Amino acid sequence: MNKSDFDAEFDRLLEEAVRQSENDIVVPDAGPSWTRVEKRLVRERRRARWMRGARWFSLAAASLLAGAFLFHSLQTTEAFRPMFEMAYKMKGGTVSMQIGSTDRPSAEGAKTPPPPDDWEEPYVDNRDLPQEGAFRRMTVTLEAAKEQTQFELPSLDAIPGDLTLQAATLHFSGGEAKASALKLVYADKGETPALTVLLRKRAFSAHAEDPDGQRFVTELPDGTADIEVNRGELNMIVRGSLKPEELGRIADGLLAKP
Repeated sequence: MNKSDFDAEFDRLLEEAVRQSENDIVVPDAGPSWTRVEKRLVRERRRARWMRGARWFSLAAASLLAGAFLFHSLQTTEAFRPMFEMAYKMKGGTVSMQIGSTDRPSAEGAKTPPPPDDWEEPYVDNRDLPQEGAFRRMTVTLEAAKEQTQFELPSLDAIPGDLTLQAATLHFSGGEAKASALKLVYADKGETPALTVLLRKRAFSAHAEDPDGQRFVTELPDGTADIEVNRGELNMIVRGSLKPEELGRIADGLLAKP
């Protein structure tokens, strides 16, 4: 047998062997295996939908708890309803959020009528040092006060010589290095406060827009009186149990150039 015949016979026998081996291969049924995989996929999808819903509900619960903590009462979460009325629903594996409110505020039954739309809270001048709140105060000597105020102190020569300085209190507004107001309290020989001189930035007064030198006299319920005047950047109030003409002379002295 020559080489060509040998090669042809070899190829024939190889092809026959391959055909016989293919006939002997048994292909298993893939149905049960696919069923198991499909059930696992369904479980994974359900778990993923449940996790998404749980995250939404966790965020909603955290928001409500944060609101309750900030307003110190769980009942105050109802205050959000006029702005946000949220309904969470689980249906078909989805989460929906509805925003809006059908509530309409009503003044029926209120003891006082609501303010008009253009109403503004009136400015209240307490005619004293500004309310303390978070601001800083310091009691100093008169010499130290001259160095620590934002303004130049007026002349105090008109204050009667029989009165002695009992206290000098500086007021520092938030974040300021120098005081924006100074209160001087003078007492008589019996150590009874008889005169108060308040020096402050003009913007603190309800009469800030009024001209310099114009006087505003107020009689107080305790029988004393005060005189308020503006000069430059200063608003000055003289208050005490002295006679009106004596208070007027002190106010004149404060208006004079130092």
